[in-house]
Amino acid sequence: MFYLLPMCALLFGGGLVSCSNVPLLGTSNGMGSTYTGDITAISEIQSNQNATDVVYLQGQVTSQAPFLNSGAYQVQDTTGKIWVVSNQDLPNVGDQVLISAQIQFQSIPIGGQEMGELYLQETEQIERKAE
Repeated sequence: MFYLLPMCALLFGGGLVSCSNVPLLGTSNGMGSTYTGDITAISEIQSNQNATDVVYLQGQVTSQAPFLNSGAYQVQDTTGKIWVVSNQDLPNVGDQVLISAQIQFQSIPIGGQEMGELYLQETEQIERKAE
């Protein structure tokens, strides 16, 4: 019975690797560095009110809105745009960014309809490249 354990571990581990969509280590993200996680397209982010997923996003900053102790900036990729709230220094308009962020949803019920807004709360600015 125990002689099957290494075979099961090999099959299970191989299954996890083959089902993974994470790029291989050392894959360039197009910004001059290597990043080994999944980059989520903006169009793939669902407007799920209960979503608390952390996503990795890459795109160009198209506008910014500074607040008193924080701010927000809009990121665009080839699939869409989304606002990112940040407690760090805001990137400049035109900068290319690679960030990790948590999905947030602000509910705004109006006349029985949900008019809420999906946005991201930045957790880390992984890379920022001035354009």
